[in-house]
Amino acid sequence: MQKTVKCDVELLALLKQSDAKEVDFLVDVLTDNGAGRVALSSSIKDLLLHQKAEERYTEDGLRNLLHELQEFGGHSVLNLFRNEPIAYEELLTDVHRKLNGKDSKTKNIWQKEREIVLSLFGDSWRTMADHERWERCSETKVVSGFFNMHENLNVDEKGTVFGLSAAASAAAFVALRMFPPAAIASTLGMAVQSMSEAYRITIPFVVQIARIKMMGIKAI
Repeated sequence: MQKTVKCDVELLALLKQSDAKEVDFLVDVLTDNGAGRVALSSSIKDLLLHQKAEERYTEDGLRNLLHELQEFGGHSVLNLFRNEPIAYEELLTDVHRKLNGKDSKTKNIWQKEREIVLSLFGDSWRTMADHERWERCSETKVVSGFFNMHENLNVDEKGTVFGLSAAASAAAFVALRMFPPAAIASTLGMAVQSMSEAYRITIPFVVQIARIKMMGIKAI
């Protein structure tokens, strides 16, 4: 009897009802655009790439996808010895903290998801191309913990958070690209650099899940 692959069941339900193109983004992140990763088995990579080509994901495929993404999250939060994959809510809080969000422990899931997505993509979060969203999520300054989300957010007098305009958001990320990666790397030890590599998967994963959930809400 085949053993059921463990994953976050709420995320599984979300992806089951999502457009396959939204899941494709997660497959690209996990498989490094099909090139594969050292920590990812070739059998799982092949399964996911086959289902992506077929434009149809089975429950087994989605379970394996989420399980692997949640496992990578264990590297980013430095907890590698659990029997269960890291829960999405814990990964979300960790990513919110990584982007220097405020009150990460006390804000609810919706608040953290919204702040993360709007700070990275601005008011073009719905329409921004996949490759640009991935680039922003994996910027050296972002994965190294030097990004400050509140510099990329607007807050009105009622405390409602808005993303920057498309032009202002783009300008902020041009500035990020001018920040020398070598200057960041020189301040990091090997363990922290390894963690930063894990965040190149964990941050896009959490951001895409948050974005899918936001897309399902009509008024935002």
